[in-house]
Amino acid sequence: MLSISQLRQIYPQAEQAHLEAFAEQGAALFRRTGLDAFRQRCHFFLAQLGHESNGLQAGEENLNYSVPRLMQVWPGRFPTPEAAQPYAFQPEKLGNFVYGGRMGNQQPGDGHRYRGRGYIQLTGRDAYQQVGRRCGLKLEEQPELALQPRHALAIACGFWEWKKLNALCDQGDFIGLTKRINGGLIGLQDRYDWLDRVQRAVPWQDPGPVSLAIEDIKAVQQGLKERGLYAGSIDGILGPLSRQGIATLRAEEKLPPGGLDRSVLDVLGL
Repeated sequence: MLSISQLRQIYPQAEQAHLEAFAEQGAALFRRTGLDAFRQRCHFFLAQLGHESNGLQAGEENLNYSVPRLMQVWPGRFPTPEAAQPYAFQPEKLGNFVYGGRMGNQQPGDGHRYRGRGYIQLTGRDAYQQVGRRCGLKLEEQPELALQPRHALAIACGFWEWKKLNALCDQGDFIGLTKRINGGLIGLQDRYDWLDRVQRAVPWQDPGPVSLAIEDIKAVQQGLKERGLYAGSIDGILGPLSRQGIATLRAEEKLPPGGLDRSVLDVLGL
């Protein structure tokens, strides 16, 4: 589905072994996961992987933080320099503190042992267990398998299935998708930057009454949002939420049934 040259365009810093494994396994894994069915599924997946893995440079979560960084990443846990100081540049101690007692981490040392790894930064004993089961890998016993190129994409797809993320993609909800993956909105702008790169590198033949550039579709989404007809992300993807907003606009303006055409653009002043 995706060639090595396409992947290199998206992830220029990735090691060749990761690109080769991705290109070799991608078509089958995307088909199994349903990522090849709709543009926004494929694009959202590739963009989120770009952010989470720093461009397929899959590695372990770096927990070797300074005091200011601790306060930035976990402001609730480290509201003051005094609270953060004991954990500064103490990755094992930090991992056990911030991740211990949740996400299935019940045993001493689990927080650090099951820290983020791989393309999707798999985190927590529960995640390693659930995704490993879907991939046929003993991730709970061998969490470092998530770092290997031959397993990394399958693990990311297993996580995608486990969290049922295609549903959010089909709604065009990039922000909701980010929350489901990250637990918040950390790195949202970087994720959008990755999405823009993916959209340019991976063209997709999308059926529709008109063909617009990404920026034009973003303008349509913004116009719909200002009218209270669209609650999704301003991402340039003509997904179900965008189409629903267009249908409602056509009904309100007494336009004949249809999709995104010149009459819709005129109503929105575009």
